[in-house]
Amino acid sequence: MKHAALPFAVAATALAIACALTSASPATAAAPKQKAITCPFLKEGRVTFDIPPKLGALPAAIDFDYPAKATEFSFRDGNLFLLAMDEAEPTRVRIMISAQRDKTGAYAGQIFVDMGGNQLMLHNGLVRCTVGPG
Repeated sequence: MKHAALPFAVAATALAIACALTSASPATAAAPKQKAITCPFLKEGRVTFDIPPKLGALPAAIDFDYPAKATEFSFRDGNLFLLAMDEAEPTRVRIMISAQRDKTGAYAGQIFVDMGGNQLMLHNGLVRCTVGPG
């Protein structure tokens, strides 16, 4: 009877190995794709930035007409807020977005941008931001 249990032991071992090979460990699992937020304004204006991977972190880079650095950012509980200052003049506000998630999953709210070079060129209006692949 010792040999009758052998096929069961082989099958159980094979099943355990198959399960171990098909379940990826955190170290070998594919990293989640970075997501980005895009906020078009006016006819051709656009602000795009990545969603930071950690809660409380700031977007690393902002795609805008002028170099801007995020100083405040919140993206939780259906709310989006971004405040970014000019990189050369840290007291000059370049971008401010405040929006709430709507029924479609987009974020609708207000945007304030300074698109001027040496002079102020301000725009304040409605914005509809979307979340997509980065």
